[in-house]
Amino acid sequence: MKIDLVHRFLEQRAQEQPESLLLMEAGQSATYGDVESGANRVAQALLGERVRRGDRVGLLSHNSRGYIEAYYGILKAGAIAVPLNAGGAWRDHLDLLDRCQAKGLICGPRSAPRSEGLARLRQLQFILGTAAEWEGRLAKDAACRTLDLRQAMLAADDRRPDLPLAERDRASIVYTSGTTGEPKGVTLTHANIVVNTQSIVQYLQVTRRDRVFVVLPFHYVYGKSLLNTHVAAGGSVVIENHFLFPQRALDHLDESAATGFSGVPSTFAILLNRSNLADRDLPHLRYVTQAGGAMAPELQRRLIDALPGKQIFIMYGATEASARLSYLEPADLRRKMGSIGKAIPGVTLRVLRDDHTEADVNEVGELVAAGPNIMEGYWNDPESTQAVLDEHGYHTGDLGRRDEDGFLYVVGRSREMIKSGAHRIAPKEIEEVLLEHPHVHEAAVVGIPDEILGESIAAFVSARPGRRPDVRDILNWCRTKLPPHKVPGDVRVLDEFQRNAAGKINKLVLPAAFAK
Repeated sequence: MKIDLVHRFLEQRAQEQPESLLLMEAGQSATYGDVESGANRVAQALLGERVRRGDRVGLLSHNSRGYIEAYYGILKAGAIAVPLNAGGAWRDHLDLLDRCQAKGLICGPRSAPRSEGLARLRQLQFILGTAAEWEGRLAKDAACRTLDLRQAMLAADDRRPDLPLAERDRASIVYTSGTTGEPKGVTLTHANIVVNTQSIVQYLQVTRRDRVFVVLPFHYVYGKSLLNTHVAAGGSVVIENHFLFPQRALDHLDESAATGFSGVPSTFAILLNRSNLADRDLPHLRYVTQAGGAMAPELQRRLIDALPGKQIFIMYGATEASARLSYLEPADLRRKMGSIGKAIPGVTLRVLRDDHTEADVNEVGELVAAGPNIMEGYWNDPESTQAVLDEHGYHTGDLGRRDEDGFLYVVGRSREMIKSGAHRIAPKEIEEVLLEHPHVHEAAVVGIPDEILGESIAAFVSARPGRRPDVRDILNWCRTKLPPHKVPGDVRVLDEFQRNAAGKINKLVLPAAFAK
């Protein structure tokens, strides 16, 4: 079977190994045959609701078997999956569904409180979910039909739909987290996702013996890549929806015999500062992957020490790249600390000057990517698309450099650069220094308006358990490690950082917090 469509991964594995385990969730499990049957039923139910090729269908659910069946079912029906944050506000969902003119919505259990307002969306023709949860909730003037998903699936058969789909068909619209502005609908084709999935499987060497422990939400492109890669390889996923209790999550990781674990920088900061990760043996764990933003070298060093003998992959990517652009081999981690490695198979990643010429070794320029995994564009937003896509590739907006061995480093985000006096300062450098302080758990640096300098440097930190960072001590720490113009003008200690749907620190709200 040629893999040209995302759901073909599931279909091929269900054909070859129907009794093999695909997922484990809250003490329950499901095989490839089980999930394939469920996905086919979802697809038939959608076709029964007159969903046609290219229609947009929203997906609002926590990680679960139901999410997986709905995701692949939407694709099997020829529709475009629009994943939504199950923890988000319904007004935000309303805006995103309106932007893409969604025809329908699939809701998972516990999503009714977030979907009640969505039924008012005029172009939404149906909502498939748990009907009992909606009793007394949905507005009487609801514009769409509300149907019980399980009943619809039971009424449908599990025949695989035979539709004339092509690899250039759109598979998903993934809205960016909006940490630097309005969310944009990244439009990914089947070909984009398939080639990126195959490349990740190749460099991680994922096989059907691998079992990944998933704490990242599937609506997030990194989380979705964990699902697609392990289905592509015939492996399995272990769903953990209670990472707020890291000790319990680690117990589950150990008990499930998971061979892989993936997280963003905050995931590993929590494990290193608020659990006994360093004391665990975790005999089944083979590899760990990190993406979703730069991890400070100090955090990397601590992770290496906490997981001796495990393969640690530092990765770099973007939603616009279907997930992944580069990775650092575990063998190079200590000697190339702070690097994002080299481009993944099939991708070109260059450092370009403003005039689009190639930057010299260690010269800072913009990271520009090209390859078959790069998005088609932003949904119904040609102006934003033209701002990042041209004949040179996808302009990431990240500033980087390449060393003499060809390894890449992210220096900072162009839109986050602080212009203080005559200096342009990358927050990342200051954040890494702050994270070396023994009392600091997480750190974020932003520029705030300053009458004299234009912008001054404001730093925010949270504390490691049992510690209370002293502001004067932190400022003195910075003065010993940074030039004077990079030392923060002030430091604020926060109990917790606000985060976006991907678990990243939301820097947009920090200047306002500083003004309080």
